[in-house]
Amino acid sequence: MTLSERQNAALLLENTTARPFVYCRYYFKCFFCREQYSELSVLLEHSSSHVMPDYVTILKELVPKGKRTVKVDISNLKCKICEKNYADLDTVRKHLTVDHEKDFTASGNGVVAYNLTPKNGQFLCHICDKMFQTFILLNRHMNVHFSNAVCETCGAGFMTHQRLIQHKEIHAPGGYPCGKCPKVYTTSSNLKYHVEKSHEGATKMRMLRCPHCPERFTEHFRKLKHLKDSHGVTFTFECDVCKSIFPSRRALTMHTNKFHTKKTQCNICNKSFSCITTLKKHMVSHTGERNFVCRICQKSYRHQKSLKHHLQIHVNGDSNKFFCSECGSGFSNRDDFNEHVKDWHTRCLFDYGAS
Repeated sequence: MTLSERQNAALLLENTTARPFVYCRYYFKCFFCREQYSELSVLLEHSSSHVMPDYVTILKELVPKGKRTVKVDISNLKCKICEKNYADLDTVRKHLTVDHEKDFTASGNGVVAYNLTPKNGQFLCHICDKMFQTFILLNRHMNVHFSNAVCETCGAGFMTHQRLIQHKEIHAPGGYPCGKCPKVYTTSSNLKYHVEKSHEGATKMRMLRCPHCPERFTEHFRKLKHLKDSHGVTFTFECDVCKSIFPSRRALTMHTNKFHTKKTQCNICNKSFSCITTLKKHMVSHTGERNFVCRICQKSYRHQKSLKHHLQIHVNGDSNKFFCSECGSGFSNRDDFNEHVKDWHTRCLFDYGAS
């Protein structure tokens, strides 16, 4: 933040009930003592035990030079001077300026506001009323309302320049390889999460807690499954572009990749795919590589799945009369063969007829 933004943030923190917190993607930290929590609600309750210092101390110790924008909860936003309630920071800032003669600069507030009052265990955007399962999704969504920085490569907008810097990692060549296994990640934060989860073990502090019972989970999808199976809580996900509805975040992501971005598009034939893995498999059709070799007859195939189908020939012997020219799968009758070709590679049906 600039000095003027830090001054405005200090005035708001000193004179309102906005509750500051620190978000570290996979956990939260107390703005005052840096104690760490896995649940935001528990952190905010803890933060309430701290007394907000005076303006000079806030400016010097809590929002020092180099400080990023402060995140605050405005679910119970009041003016500390007269106890009046307000719905947003801009309104209470105007009130402090006019009624209490607080000297704000012409710059921004220096804080990002969230209304963290839970609604059925979910997070609500106080600007457009959209619901989100986790804070990370709400936090990402806020870029829609405050695009102060724009990526020159893909045109994506971001709330702060720090978020833009983190986003630019996905456009950098080479990626972020894990030093302990062959996996490569598009961002340093994703690599960090992978190392912690796969190679260092998940800590209890970072486990996800069910909002309805004491159960805890190391992975988000397990928490969602538990909510559905044990508490009957289900979620839907809407595509921001075409408004289609999906039962899971993964299904929405695959849809977005395939139909609304070029992130998983083949640069040779322009065909789009739902994920990077499928795109990589598709690229073999252009390169002609056949890296999967049968150890019995030395025939080679483009995909491991094709090799597995081929191996059935050696297992079943002569019981199969119809063989797929593409993957080597064997079938005892034409109907099964035709169904396989239709599902996996329709062009093989022509190859078989031609032979």
